[in-house]
This record gives sequence, structure tokens and C-alpha cells, in this order.
Amino acid sequence: MILALETATTACSAALCAADGIVVAERVYPDGPAHSRLLLPGVREILSESGAEWGDVDTVAVGLGPGAFTGLRIGIATARALAQADGSVVLAGVPTLAALALALGESPEAAESPAPGPRLVPIIDGRRNEVFAAVYEAGDGGVREAEGTAVVPATGLEQWLRRLGDVVVGGDGAALYDGLLPAAARPASGVVAPTAAMVGRAVAAGAPGVVWGPRDVLPIYGRVPDAALWGGPRPAAKAGP
Repeated sequence: MILALETATTACSAALCAADGIVVAERVYPDGPAHSRLLLPGVREILSESGAEWGDVDTVAVGLGPGAFTGLRIGIATARALAQADGSVVLAGVPTLAALALALGESPEAAESPAPGPRLVPIIDGRRNEVFAAVYEAGDGGVREAEGTAVVPATGLEQWLRRLGDVVVGGDGAALYDGLLPAAARPASGVVAPTAAMVGRAVAAGAPGVVWGPRDVLPIYGRVPDAALWGGPRPAAKAGP
């Protein structure tokens, strides 16, 4: 079974999925951030609810972002610790945008698209009045990345999307800036914040960007952190001309 975690946004979730990605049990905490307080209790609850034991878990999967720095570090550190505590458990990571894209591809809006392989645009709130977004194409029961992660100012989101034509969008960034979406960008119902269930499904489906092992399961921040390494005191300003 797959134990999946997702902490890239203010929402926090854990899910237990079968090998094919079907959700067995799930906990989603939409009001956060409270990742460090809720994540491990959520894991215990879904194992208890499903009647599963730790020995039934063969993969620990986690969303890699982009997203909030602190949330990503908590989720990935927790996943790494759980996997490494038991040498028989495999660690997997999946870009959060890819997990969202797969959910968009399975939405009714994607099925109703006039194009045979609709373009899918997952959008995550990047704060600072910016979003993280990427472009995927649906097909053959999965998704393919067409354009990599971009940091888009909220004021430029409409123009950035308009050039793509008819697209299906989703994610907390799409919900936050729904008033800025062009008419050709159709929000997918029910696909708001990324969830652990989406992560489990993406790993099971082999979504783009899935990585394995502690060496490669690393956060995707999307931008450099606000905090930089202190380089010591700055030289004193010279007095006078």
C-alpha cells in the first residue's frame, strides 16, 4: 500500500492508497498551516480507520512542491523519516503540480473538453501575489508536461493563460484568483488544494517527475528562499567624498 503525504500549501493531508492509487482512507485538514501538529496524528488515524498496519505499507510518497517552504520541509522530512525507519519501505516523491494535473485530467471538465487531449493547468498559490503554474496535456490515461513550472504574477495570470486557449485549471491558486481567469480557462470542480490522495494516485500512475529514494526526494521550492546565508558584517561606509 501507498502512504501519501501532501503539505505544499496551507492545507495538510495524509492518505492510504492501494497499489493502483485507489484511496482506502484519507484525512484532509484544509485550515492551516498546522502541518507539524496534524500530519502524524492523521497518519495514525488513517491506518487505524482502514484496519491496516505499518507492515502493510510498502511505499511512502510525498508531494515535493512547489509551495510554502516550511510546509514542504515538514512533509518531506516526515516522509523520509517514516521510510528510513523501516528499510523495507520505498520512498517516493512527486511534483505537486503533476499530482494536481492528473486530478484535472480525470475531472468532468476535461472529459467534456472539445479537444481530444485538453491542456491542463494546475495553479498553486505562491503568496506575494504570485502563483506557481505549469501546463500539462492529457492522454492515454495520464498526463504529459508541456511547459515546466512558472512563477506568474497574479496581475499577469489572465494574459499568461489566454495564450493557451481552452484549458482546464485547478488548485488553490486558481480558486484564489478565479476573478482573473479568462473565459477559456474552465475551473475543474472539486480540484482545489492538492491532497495526499492526489499524490498517491500520481505515484501509482507514474506521473511526470516521480522520483525515488532519499537522494532524489527533495523539495521543489519554485523560487529562492527569502532567508539568505549571512555573510558577516558589511564594510563600514566611507565618510565624506
